[in-house]
Amino acid sequence: MNSTENSVTEEEIAYTAILGTIVYIGGFIGNILSLTIFVREEIRRVSTGLLFLFLTISNSFQLLTLTIEFIDVAYNFRLFACVVIRCRILYWFQNIFRALSSYTACTISCDRMFRALYPIRAKQICTCRIAWRIVFIYYLVFTCSLTFYLLPFIQENSDGICITSSDPTYDKFLSVIWPPMRTIVVCVLPVSIMISTNIFLWRRVRESRRRTSPLSSHTDRMLIFITISNVLAFIITQIPFHVYATIVRYKQSIKHMRTPMLLWSSLYFGIGFYIYSLTSPYFRSKFLLTVRYCFKRHNSNRIHQQTHQYTISQRNQSKR
Repeated sequence: MNSTENSVTEEEIAYTAILGTIVYIGGFIGNILSLTIFVREEIRRVSTGLLFLFLTISNSFQLLTLTIEFIDVAYNFRLFACVVIRCRILYWFQNIFRALSSYTACTISCDRMFRALYPIRAKQICTCRIAWRIVFIYYLVFTCSLTFYLLPFIQENSDGICITSSDPTYDKFLSVIWPPMRTIVVCVLPVSIMISTNIFLWRRVRESRRRTSPLSSHTDRMLIFITISNVLAFIITQIPFHVYATIVRYKQSIKHMRTPMLLWSSLYFGIGFYIYSLTSPYFRSKFLLTVRYCFKRHNSNRIHQQTHQYTISQRNQSKR
């Protein structure tokens, strides 16, 4: 739960607040730009592209919950005064979408590996309908299994800090037992699967280049490269946060690192567009194509309005 950070200087708090503002605003902008790519029909009609669309939506919701918590911690400003929303519902949603993003990213890696290993069977198994069902099942499982965050044992003290000390059993579970469990279920297991599947994917890419034969369509190649980059971003940002959340109970000297660690873990949920743009030229071309289309549509609408106004003025003049 959130805590005040009395051991850091005002200057450090100011730097963290400014950096966090950049990260969260940049993250929301990046997610919106990613959505403009993944909603394209030629991308979302592939199961991997549809899963990336779900991942971007889940990341956006997760980024929203992290932003609310960051504003509370860094700026000491509470968007919600109700303890039920601040200390229960917010952390419930935060953990739901953290787990949903982890397993959606894991499913993306499995989807690409299965397509590379069994290209014929993948046409029946790696479909958009199955992708919808898998993500929906993930959401139901995490929504139901994490309802313990909604129990009334989470309260707030006189300083407005969320605490669980009202019930020793619940406090022990949430502070001692649950963090390592979450690390294993939400981080270690998905990371292990993603690493193994992406090692295989990378080997397939190298073998394809040695044979100087096309690996697949442009869309498939783009999805492979952004899948690998997405896994690397997940590992770099999420493992440190989960390790911190697991050991902070036993090492109080690092408790003041919660806000920087929260900020670091938040990078993954908003950095996708920038990573995809760097690793995939085809993704960049799709984005530029979308921008050009929007500008052309805007210009055509403006010309149409001007033409319509000119026609009306000409009719008025002829009537006179």
